[in-house]
Amino acid sequence: IGGLFWEDYTIHEQTDWFYETNPNFYPIAPPTTPPVTSNNPNVRPAGDSFFDDITRGYKQKAVFGSFDVDFIPKTLTFTAGTRYYSIDTFEVGSAVGSFGCQPGGLYAAATVPNPCVNVSNITNLNADNLNKTYTGFKSRLNLSWHATEDALLYYTWSQGFRPGGFNRGTAEISPSSPLYGIFKQPISFSPDTLINNELGWKTEWFDHRFLFNGAVYQEDWKNAQISIFDPGVTGNLTFTTNGPDYRVRGLEIETVARITHGLTLTAAASWNTSELTNAPSLIGLNRQPITIANPYGAQGTPLAESPPFQGNLRARYEFAVNDYKAFWQIGGKHQAHSYATTDRLTTEVNPVTPGAPGASIAYDMPGYSTYDGSLGIGKDAWSAEIYGQNLTDARAITYESYSEFVRNAMINRPRTLGLKFHYKF
Repeated sequence: IGGLFWEDYTIHEQTDWFYETNPNFYPIAPPTTPPVTSNNPNVRPAGDSFFDDITRGYKQKAVFGSFDVDFIPKTLTFTAGTRYYSIDTFEVGSAVGSFGCQPGGLYAAATVPNPCVNVSNITNLNADNLNKTYTGFKSRLNLSWHATEDALLYYTWSQGFRPGGFNRGTAEISPSSPLYGIFKQPISFSPDTLINNELGWKTEWFDHRFLFNGAVYQEDWKNAQISIFDPGVTGNLTFTTNGPDYRVRGLEIETVARITHGLTLTAAASWNTSELTNAPSLIGLNRQPITIANPYGAQGTPLAESPPFQGNLRARYEFAVNDYKAFWQIGGKHQAHSYATTDRLTTEVNPVTPGAPGASIAYDMPGYSTYDGSLGIGKDAWSAEIYGQNLTDARAITYESYSEFVRNAMINRPRTLGLKFHYKF
C-alpha cells in the first residue's frame, strides 16, 4: 500500500472584543511600523478594546507506504509502514489591545496618538517571521499471530505526532504578577510526540458464544502541548507551550456472552495509570527555569480528565410474543474520579483576601455511576420503545473549569424518560 498526500490550508481570522466602557480611551488600529498584513486595516470603532487580525495556515505534503509479509501463511504476519511528512506553517497579522491608549493611564506614555496606533500591547506577527517547517518520519510495526482459528494475538509499536504552531500574540503582564519583568509568553510552540507499545488479543470461545478481546499498553507522550490562561500571573491571553512528558499504562477488555438464545451480556472496562515523568518549569527571559508553582503539575501527578477506571455492563433479552418481536435491556456504567486540569499555578480569586491565592483550579471531579433501561416491541416495519436514562438521577460532573473566573461545572443529563416510535418505509 502506498500513497501521496497534499493539503493547502489558510484561514483569515478577525475577532473584535467590544467591552470598553470608558470613553477616554482612543480608538485602536493595526500597527503600521513595520507594515503588517491585515484583513481589516481600518481604525476600529469606539468600544473595541482588543482585536485579533490574523491570517494563518500551512501546506502539508506526505508520502506513505506499508507492506505485509506472511512469515507463516495465514498464521504469522508482519506489517511495517512509515510516513514522511513536510509541514510548512505560517502566521501573519496583529493582536492589538487598548492598554496605553488612555492618556495618563497605567501603561501610557505622556502623549497618546489619536487613533492609538503603534502604542500599547501590540504584537506585530509579521515582524516575528512566523514561518516554520516540520519534517520527519513516523512509523508503525505490527506482528499478528493466529494461534487458532478463533484466537489472534498481536503486538504493535507505533509513533504519533502533532505539529507545532504559533500563539496569537504575547500579552501584557501586570506589574502585580510574580512574573512581571522575568517572563514573556512564547510566540510559538514545538511539536509533541507519542510512542505506543501495545500487546493485545482477539478471541472467541465456546462455539463463538463468548468473545473476549483486550490489550495492555504503554504510551510515552513527550514535550506535550498545553494551554495556559492565568490573567493575574501569565497575562490576559491564552497561550500554548511545551514541557510535560507523560507515561500512560493501561489495560482494556471487552466481552460479549450469548448466555441463552435470547440473552446477551456485554461488558467493557479499562484501567489506566498516568503520571508526569519529568519536572518542567516555565522558562524566564534569561532562559532559566522560573521557581514558582507551574501549570504542568508536580512530577508524578496524573493527566487531566483521565480516570483510573471506566466500565460498563449491559444485559439484553430478546423474545417473541406471538408474531411480535420484543426485548428488554438494562445497563450501567461507572467512571472513577479525575482531575479537571494539570494546572497547579492558577487559583481562584480569593473571596476573603483580594490579591491572595484562592483555591486551586485543579478540581477533583468525583466518580459516578449511572443506569439505563429500555423495553420495546415491534412487528414488520414498525417498532415502539420505552426508555429511561440515568434512572437514579445521579449528578455527575463531566467537565469543570475556571475559564470565566467562576467555577463552572458541566453535568450529565438528569433522569430522562421517553417513548420512541420507528417506522421503516
